[in-house]
Amino acid sequence: MSTFWYWIKISRLTQCLMGSLATYTVALLSNGPYWLTTTKTWAGGAMFFSIWGASVWHYGRCREIYAKKHWDPVNIENPRQVLCAGASGFMISILISWAFLPTLCVLITVLNAVTIMFLYAKFLDQYWPWKNLSIALVCITPLLFGWFSGHRLHPIIPSLISATFFFYFAREILKDCADLMANQGHRFTMVMSIGIPAAARVAGVMLLVSICLIIYSMKYAPPNVWIRGLFGTAILWLIWFALTSIRGCNISSKFAWMDIGVAVILVGMLCIRLCMY
Repeated sequence: MSTFWYWIKISRLTQCLMGSLATYTVALLSNGPYWLTTTKTWAGGAMFFSIWGASVWHYGRCREIYAKKHWDPVNIENPRQVLCAGASGFMISILISWAFLPTLCVLITVLNAVTIMFLYAKFLDQYWPWKNLSIALVCITPLLFGWFSGHRLHPIIPSLISATFFFYFAREILKDCADLMANQGHRFTMVMSIGIPAAARVAGVMLLVSICLIIYSMKYAPPNVWIRGLFGTAILWLIWFALTSIRGCNISSKFAWMDIGVAVILVGMLCIRLCMY
């Protein structure tokens, strides 16, 4: 793997861009009619570097686990360099938040950095209740960040934040099913405790809760055919994963495809913004 693709991989660029877009989109719905303002733009930028820092730092900190993932192995050759890069990403995010964003946004970036750098890999990821809960909480920070960067104007956002929590709780369970062998000797995950079929069923129930919250959030969306169509498409996409998991089927190899539903909802949220002013 070339140096360029190596850094692209450990940066998880797709997740960085999706998280940044989620923050910017929520800021659009929460902070007045203008598309480009200092707060909205820097909120998206700060979240990009926060996610980038979290991804790179975690690859460096948990390099033994990533080297054992037979389906997607990554060998970290210079862990000190990777850890320094991750810490730099967190620092940039905190500095942007401190310079351009409200105090609550600064607090979120600091808590993200502290959780990932000092708590997650050392303590929180060792046992599945704290591992899954902390990951789900960290994954709602892009929406919280956009929400707190503005005036919290649109009522659809709180239910989508709740839906995001349950979505990533389910996603993390399915990811642990895929990482079962790599996690041996490093973490005690839900799938190790109750087995793949039972863990898949728990993930399916969590995903159904997320879908119900998405459906509930539609009461706050404009009666626009494009918005309904986009949210409906995302809901049907996620229902397949939920029902398949509830049957006890192991769909861990497909867990990343769930993110397509998230991307479609983000497009739907942008359409809501177009209908607002």
